[in-house]
Amino acid sequence: MVGREKIKVLLFSANVCKVNEKVIQTYYILITMKVSEVFNPGGFPVHTYNPRNQLELEKQFADYLDSGYKLLSLTGPTKSGKTVLCLQLISKEQGIWISGGDIREENDFWLAIVHKLELYTETTVGHDRERTETVSSEVTGGLSAFIANVGSNVSGSESTTAHRAQTVSRAEHPRTVAINALNKQKMPIIVDDFHYIPHKIQINIVRSLKTPIFEGLRLVLISVPHRAYDTVKIESEMVGRVQQLKIPLWGEDELIEISKRGFPHLNIKIDNEANKILANESFGNPQLMQEFCANFCKFNKITESLPLCTPIPGIPKGDFFSGIADVITSKVDYDILARGPRQRSDRKKRAFVDGSKGDIYKAILTALANTGPKTVVEYEELRSKLRSVLMGDLPQLQQVSRVLAQMERLSSISEGKPKILEWDNSTNTLYLLDPYFAFYLRWAIRDKSNQKHLESL
Repeated sequence: MVGREKIKVLLFSANVCKVNEKVIQTYYILITMKVSEVFNPGGFPVHTYNPRNQLELEKQFADYLDSGYKLLSLTGPTKSGKTVLCLQLISKEQGIWISGGDIREENDFWLAIVHKLELYTETTVGHDRERTETVSSEVTGGLSAFIANVGSNVSGSESTTAHRAQTVSRAEHPRTVAINALNKQKMPIIVDDFHYIPHKIQINIVRSLKTPIFEGLRLVLISVPHRAYDTVKIESEMVGRVQQLKIPLWGEDELIEISKRGFPHLNIKIDNEANKILANESFGNPQLMQEFCANFCKFNKITESLPLCTPIPGIPKGDFFSGIADVITSKVDYDILARGPRQRSDRKKRAFVDGSKGDIYKAILTALANTGPKTVVEYEELRSKLRSVLMGDLPQLQQVSRVLAQMERLSSISEGKPKILEWDNSTNTLYLLDPYFAFYLRWAIRDKSNQKHLESL
């Protein structure tokens, strides 16, 4: 990928050697790259892509594309590399990519396919009709002396041809047009964030695509782990026709590989211990690791490749991560959840062990932060952390459940905005979906809360 990169020829300390009595001078050529080109959180990791070969994810995906005749349910934590894996094997040009967040009505899904395939839902046909008319006339002499003598007859005829253009329009349902085309072209469909699509529309989509799937259409549905079996639940006839591919959280070595692949492009060498700290704070998420590596460069005032391979001393400390938490994450999301929905009366204020006070919304968020925070939290663990945060007067399960349900609604109140968290009332389990929000709780909420507690002792 040298197209966007600037090449500098460095004429420093050229190596000189003799080969067959000839003096050979060697110059070093360095491809100068910007930090944003190497570490690009949110973009495709051209220079830091880690296929995680030991998991054989690419092989499993390629095997599905080769065999087909099933629906592929691709699941994994938010920002864990699901989309990147798909793009590695199916580019935007090779497949029909649909974002679940854009689907509000069923027709949105089918029209997305129609537009991608450059089809039309209405056909207009023109017809040119020709009509010939013959006009005859006859005049008898007794009617007028000026026209003919008495007793004589005059007769004649004239033909005229008229052309009339007619158009006939025929409109077809977008679903019909899309499915007919898919049956012929078999272009794979990738639905990113399938879990954002309303449940009823999910049912209609899967039912409509059953036959094309059985005839060889490749359909990939990308979602979060606890929604892996939605496709089976919404359509019982898909049992046995759904292939699962799970993307696990990233391990320490896999995250460090991002650093090892990226920093050499910038002629930077960092300490092994620093690599481990960056990886351990990433919540098993490659995008956060990309953020940390990029910010590590900015912290050391590096914007592009250095002329020489340079070791960068120093290990990231707490203030490094605290500073990032205020920059790369949104305090607005936390404030919305902590404030809760509007209500007529003030909520009950509770005493915190650090000497502060707050309502149940703030108490739950603080308790969640003190779980690690973890990305999956059972109610009993959350209750245990509430006990360590509050000075007595613990809220009951019904209260906690109601508040978490409200938080879930508030976390995605903006149209198309992904949820930050999700509360499963049937299992009393909280899923923290956004690793960036978890990172914010870790460094902007938990550590400050702990510091206040220590100062009060």
